[in-house]
Amino acid sequence: MGTEKTEVKYGIQVSERSPRHTWDIVAAFDIGTSYSGYAYSDRKEMDLKSVSFNQWTGNMVSDPKAKAPTTVLFDKNMRFHSFGYEAEDFYATQVCEKKNDDWYRFKNFKMVLYREKNVHRDLKISDDSGRASLLASEVFSQTIKSLKSHFENTVRERALQFDSGNVLYVVTVPAIWKQSAKLLMKEAAMQAGIPEAQLLIALEPEAAAMYCKSLPEQTLTDTFKPHKRYMVLDLGGGTVDVVVHDVLEDGGLAEVYKASGGDWGGTMVDREFERYIQNIFNSETCLKELWNLSPRDAYDLEREFEMQKRQISNKAADIRLKLPARLQQVGKVPVTSSITFDHIYVQYPKFKEFFENPKNRIISLIKDILNEVGRLDQIILVGGFSSSRYLYDQLKSHSDISGIDICCPKEPGLAVLQGAVLFGYNPEDVRYRICRYTFGFGVLQDFDESIHRADKRDKVDGEDVCKDVFDVLVYEGEKVKFDDPKFATSKSSHRQADRKLIPIRKELFAGKNIPRDRTVYVTEEGIKSLGKIISHAPKEGWSNLVEFKTKVYFGQTEIKIEDFDITNNVTVNVEIDFL
Repeated sequence: MGTEKTEVKYGIQVSERSPRHTWDIVAAFDIGTSYSGYAYSDRKEMDLKSVSFNQWTGNMVSDPKAKAPTTVLFDKNMRFHSFGYEAEDFYATQVCEKKNDDWYRFKNFKMVLYREKNVHRDLKISDDSGRASLLASEVFSQTIKSLKSHFENTVRERALQFDSGNVLYVVTVPAIWKQSAKLLMKEAAMQAGIPEAQLLIALEPEAAAMYCKSLPEQTLTDTFKPHKRYMVLDLGGGTVDVVVHDVLEDGGLAEVYKASGGDWGGTMVDREFERYIQNIFNSETCLKELWNLSPRDAYDLEREFEMQKRQISNKAADIRLKLPARLQQVGKVPVTSSITFDHIYVQYPKFKEFFENPKNRIISLIKDILNEVGRLDQIILVGGFSSSRYLYDQLKSHSDISGIDICCPKEPGLAVLQGAVLFGYNPEDVRYRICRYTFGFGVLQDFDESIHRADKRDKVDGEDVCKDVFDVLVYEGEKVKFDDPKFATSKSSHRQADRKLIPIRKELFAGKNIPRDRTVYVTEEGIKSLGKIISHAPKEGWSNLVEFKTKVYFGQTEIKIEDFDITNNVTVNVEIDFL
């Protein structure tokens, strides 16, 4: 029903797609560390502010509208088999039949793109057992393809009328991700069969803000009235992602503090619980062995703990969890009041300790941001981890932030998905963003001994030049408008025949704490190459001398670039390679 075209030779020019385009359907995919899902809306539903969600089926499904486990299963030949509940259920069956050695399961792989310092196309991730690895792009691509296929089957069953070439797919990513991580996710989506012209990247906390903005006024009081300032705290499974916005006079949003956060999501609590179980049973491998012997029992324990993690509050009471019989087989059963024949009892003070590390990190981040921005009228909690009543109560009662109104919308775990659909219909709603880095090109300049280092002196065509100069386009902390590009000009000589068709490469760099009072070089410590901007020659080749004018958009959810040959007044095909 949809096109299978997956390759775009050159990047889509910013001017080729209007943000005000009217789509038949907008579908949003949220790939989470622990759970993933999709939502969508056609024009009629959007007029009613209605969004539809995935409907999962299967033996392990407890809530069809909830997200599915971010689990991808491959066979012994590393061919994709299944995703989500289907993957979990099938793998559990293979374990029971002792055939699981022929299968490779991938879970919790999203965090690789946050933790990996050098994200590139050849990046690989390991399966749960550590026996095999696959390209990260392949694992993400199969996840997106699974969500896309399920979505297409759903809208086909509903008999919705639409043009498959007029569906916008919105893929959400953390705001704190590097450009290379965003680009890998984008390329994975294209590999999954989404044409680039129908693909939009959304930042997760911004999408959640869009959802909250759409709620009835009484839900979030007057948060989105002009001149109000709020923080969205997206507490996910893997990361905590924060944005701070001012509400403009016309209702638009302006970022006032660069996206911040860290890997302090709900899985940090899970890891503390795992250590607790390992200590009780005196075995570092007991849970891993449980997953290998009886994944259904392991999954039930994981799901029950997740439920308790959300329900626990400041009211002291021990936590009771069903004890899998297989866990007693793989670990040394202790003599303790915490263990009965079929239950584990976690004392309330111990359960609270599981939350201490992420809670303290989150509070410290809020305090740091508050010191920078001066005031916050409201903090909005979204994401699956924000469903924790205990965490909510701890934040609300903390002395340093107790004066700020803290709220959490209904079904906070679905806020990003719903908001991503809204963002697809109105991507310009966030008018301004704050740069997290200083960006610029590495260039040659005419050598000036009064400002340039002697060791950077070089000769090009008989002229003295200074190499490796960091030509800054925008500084860290600078506010940039959605549709307001920064400009860079350059020249290139192509008089010789062998230079007529060569691609022109410009290298984009990023750094922090860049001084403004001296010449800075791209070879200095802390400045890193983001990648290359490759301008391709027209069929007839370059003119003898070409002057380029490069537009770089830093105010959107990903860096976008246009290149122009102003000598001949034509647009140049440009390729962005940040991987």
